[in-house]
Amino acid sequence: MIFWRVALSVVCIALGYGAIANKNFDVHIDKLERVGDTGEYFTYNYTYEKVSDMKFSMGAHVQQLKELDDSYTVKALMTRSELADGSQYEVMMDLEKTLCDWMRTIYKAYFYEELAQVSNFPHYDTCPLPVAEYVVENYVFDTEPYSEMMSEGRWKVEMMLMKEGKVCSGIVMITTVKPKA
Repeated sequence: MIFWRVALSVVCIALGYGAIANKNFDVHIDKLERVGDTGEYFTYNYTYEKVSDMKFSMGAHVQQLKELDDSYTVKALMTRSELADGSQYEVMMDLEKTLCDWMRTIYKAYFYEELAQVSNFPHYDTCPLPVAEYVVENYVFDTEPYSEMMSEGRWKVEMMLMKEGKVCSGIVMITTVKPKA
């Protein structure tokens, strides 16, 4: 589904923790990994390219193989650690909602309008989500507007589609934020 896009957005929106005004930061995505038994729920074909220090270009074709209803939940876990090796991650956000509630609240408030311009992702009132093919083309995500809110550290975002406590599909992204040299 849209976990990779949501994960990038959630990182940038929440990077205000411990912010120091008027500092500019570089954002580096260290790891972007799909998790769960994705083949049962989705097939993916996506591209991801760093355009500049603060911009990332993305495209995707996602085939959703099963109808998804309120028996599924979306879990978003964000943690942050200091840059020093061995630093422990601190939980910044731990949110879990049923899929339909997620669509009507988080997806509607933070993602739908922007995604509607570059994709055929479903409307926020769509639930259950029918079997479908979703496409996003030439989406450029610019982290520059968030640079004054960012704080340095390692950020780990986990976005998971779950059913009965089991991960169906998801993504883990680890990002390093450092002051510009």
